[in-house]
Amino acid sequence: MQTLRGRMIDMVDPTPAEVDFRELADTLSTVNRYCGAALKPVSVALHTIIAFEAARDEVKPLVLLHDAHEARIGDITTPTKLALCEIAGMYPGGRVLMQQVLYEIARRHDRAIHTAAGLPLPTSAQHDEIKRADIIALRTERRDFLSPCAKAWAPDIEAAAPLRKVYRLRAAFDIADELYALFRAYLPALANASIGA
Repeated sequence: MQTLRGRMIDMVDPTPAEVDFRELADTLSTVNRYCGAALKPVSVALHTIIAFEAARDEVKPLVLLHDAHEARIGDITTPTKLALCEIAGMYPGGRVLMQQVLYEIARRHDRAIHTAAGLPLPTSAQHDEIKRADIIALRTERRDFLSPCAKAWAPDIEAAAPLRKVYRLRAAFDIADELYALFRAYLPALANASIGA
């Protein structure tokens, strides 16, 4: 796949050498969540910033990367993933295979991105903390950017309290700059490079 700046990425076997964090921030600032079905565009970069602000200190660096693979594979919404698995389930072994494929493509890109950042992949306990911040961010975005919905969302989302801060629409380049600044401050490989510069 061609990246924003014209480099090629191996989508099946990505490597840390293919990761450019400035490019990731810029790309994530233009990838919209909710399939674009929001009153105002909610980019993956803005979502990452909101989740970062909701996260406990010990997982903040990991939260910055929790959706970074979406710069390569897009934001496949949860309802879309569920629909794909349901349709795949109409074929023998299809549901399990679809779940494995969706998990594996994200994991491969996560592995390359985390290695480039100087971070290990999250532990199970860290994953739970990241999920907590992710859900708080989703709940906050729903309040600030989405139309009211007559149907309740998943129980864990309904139970989450949004952040007090109200988020407003901002230019994509401003969001990209903020996310990249967080990358430089919190990702070990970038923070160490900044110290040596």
